Amino acid sequence: IPILFVPGNAGSHKQVRSIASASATAFMELANNSPDVFDRGQIGYDYFTVGLNEELTALHGYSILEQADFINDAIRYILSLYPETRAKYRLPSQGTRFALPTSVVVVGHSMGGVVARTAFTLPNHIVGSVQAIFTLSTPHNNPTASLEYYVDKVYSSVNSFWRHGFHNGTLDDVSLVSIAGGNLDSMINSDYTYIGDLAPPKNSLSILSSGVDDVWLSLDHQSILWCAQMAKKFSSMLIQIMDARQPSQLLPLDERMSIMRRQLYSDWERGANAAPESLATNRTTNDDYSYVYVHRDGAARLVPEDMQKLLSGDKTNNAGLGVALHLLPVNRATSNSTAQLVYDPRLFATALASGSIAVYQPVLLGCNRIKVASNSAKPETSVTCQTIPAPLPTKLPMRRADDDPELPLYALHYMEVPVSVLEQFEFLGMQLPAKPGVAGFFHATIVKDLVQLESSPSYVRLLHSLAIRTPTTKSRIGSSTRTRIRLNVPESPFFVFRGTLTMRRNTSSSQFMSAAPRFRPIIRQSDGRRFESRFWYDQDTVDFAIHGCGAYLPSDVITNAEDSELKSAGQWDGLFIDVWADPDYYVGFELTLRINWYSSLNRTIKRYDMALLAMSFVWACLVMLHQLRTWNAGVSLETTPSPKCRGSLSTPAFPSCLTSIERLIRNGTLSVLLVAAVLTPILQRMVAYLMGNVWSPATLASWNNLFMGTRGSGWVLGLVPALLVIVSLGFVALEAIVLTAICSLASWAMADVSGRFESTQKHWSRHDVLEAVSEDGRLKPRFVKIPVRPLIAT
Repeated sequence: IPILFVPGNAGSHKQVRSIASASATAFMELANNSPDVFDRGQIGYDYFTVGLNEELTALHGYSILEQADFINDAIRYILSLYPETRAKYRLPSQGTRFALPTSVVVVGHSMGGVVARTAFTLPNHIVGSVQAIFTLSTPHNNPTASLEYYVDKVYSSVNSFWRHGFHNGTLDDVSLVSIAGGNLDSMINSDYTYIGDLAPPKNSLSILSSGVDDVWLSLDHQSILWCAQMAKKFSSMLIQIMDARQPSQLLPLDERMSIMRRQLYSDWERGANAAPESLATNRTTNDDYSYVYVHRDGAARLVPEDMQKLLSGDKTNNAGLGVALHLLPVNRATSNSTAQLVYDPRLFATALASGSIAVYQPVLLGCNRIKVASNSAKPETSVTCQTIPAPLPTKLPMRRADDDPELPLYALHYMEVPVSVLEQFEFLGMQLPAKPGVAGFFHATIVKDLVQLESSPSYVRLLHSLAIRTPTTKSRIGSSTRTRIRLNVPESPFFVFRGTLTMRRNTSSSQFMSAAPRFRPIIRQSDGRRFESRFWYDQDTVDFAIHGCGAYLPSDVITNAEDSELKSAGQWDGLFIDVWADPDYYVGFELTLRINWYSSLNRTIKRYDMALLAMSFVWACLVMLHQLRTWNAGVSLETTPSPKCRGSLSTPAFPSCLTSIERLIRNGTLSVLLVAAVLTPILQRMVAYLMGNVWSPATLASWNNLFMGTRGSGWVLGLVPALLVIVSLGFVALEAIVLTAICSLASWAMADVSGRFESTQKHWSRHDVLEAVSEDGRLKPRFVKIPVRPLIAT
């Protein structure tokens, strides 16, 4: 199946090697474990790449068009190779040939993604030749550096084509996926990688690498191509969507989008329910399980030693069945209760004959007692069970001290089941392997109420600090494993919140207490948009920040929801902070938040780099205008009189940059610009609110992007533009100081060299003639060089 890689700005065709290698490895593993892989149309990828002479496409609009034209020609040539080669392959079981490819999968890095989308707009594009585009760190919404008018023009025309293409049927079968690096990408603002404004949710997906399962890392602009975790995840997704039986060589749009969401989104974000396994509706536990154990203290705590004791103590001769049933009593009076399960998958890992490791996933059941004879051996464990809908386990990344840093991050598994699904049952049943692994743990408990805290702090409050404390759990039973804090703050990508986590240890004496927690606290940042999430493991101090509605974005809404219900939930509803901790070792925590001003200023400057350049240019023009006016008016600047001269010197002079900046501040120019900077976004917001139902989205976006393109709400709306005006003036003043110092140093150096040269010339130019008496008594002239110290005028 053909796949084409398009490099980005100054990129090389060799950058595809890591993804291609990971794809080949993943396909070989799939083929070894699944004999019917070819019957499903999964035959592997042929990787093609283009060499574009490392052109600077980010700075030149015509280069984008030229490369896009070449991409269309390359796709036509690639498709022409397959009529001869594809005729050799047949489906092993059916004997039919694979379909002839009519489309190519395109992977674009950085500006390569823009080039790939531009190819659709050119006359030489073959309709249907590309039905899947994957972009890595691609600035879809705006150019990174708007240094040329034609770059903006290309962006505008291409984005307009894509916005309308899904409405007129041109791009109905095309899927567009955007993956960005997040905070570590200093070359591309990850706010620009969101594509929800270009394509509907059924055709598109946007996510940051820190939220991708098994990656959980922010990636810089280049490492997103060769990061091992990212390459493996990306390759696995590519292999699962291929289908050589179809002319497009891909699964239908709905199927492949479902697979890509399942691969990239965590199960916590998707909220998907696992289909019940093929188990009998009713099961008598004595016959179907190695042993049954009821945890009457309200929590199931299992380690390998405990499981081994339960297995060896069983007298029912069912040990060969390999599975055991653990029961937790359900309190029907608390319908708001939730069952929380956290476990280390190593506890359920078994080695297969092939050498690979298989991890057993717990199966959740609803169980009721059955009546048995009074002389039965174990009447309390005679129950019947039914499978219940349960969410897929969420992975919680963690790094232990003894882990190899070269290997991927290890992850705990976490599940939450509302007790409301167990209303007709007496027990929550957990079907687990009877024989444990060599390490790990399993902890399950039913908590009455999940700890969910909500805070609506103002930025003024966060200037100092905001302390959020969880209620201390008095009982050792029923402590919540997960605690959620919702910060009701505006959707602003400019502010960074520094959080300090202080855990409170359980000091009560208990047989379940251990010398160390089973796992260290895990922190997760997320929101309702499914665009960004981040994890931290065993860190006391973290920085919370988001990517979102920043400057010059074409949309005010960022969400990856698929339907109307999810879309309303996908709106910004605050910042979520989830904390997982060992419920037996900790009884609560305190989270202290404050604004990290240094990081906030850094993020603001990065998002407004081009605006800062433009504002600095405006200030430079105003300074020069003031200098020319002063010089042209013949205004004299008083200078310090010389001690040898009487009176004062008054000479017309060209004022310095610092003098002109001071005059601009004094005459009110700075005040006028500050007032305009504060009022302009507020006026934009008011007009957009009044005309929101009248103007088209494109017109509304153009209006919002005037001046500073500010997004947000409240007093922060005018703070950022005013800050940029002051910072840009500071840049000009700093530049003036530096240039003045350089020029003064150069002038002093040149004056010193010139003075030494003149002194040397005078030293050898003057001779005095002296007469001397010779030995014979006659006078003889003698020339003697007399050094003369020149007079240096200051």
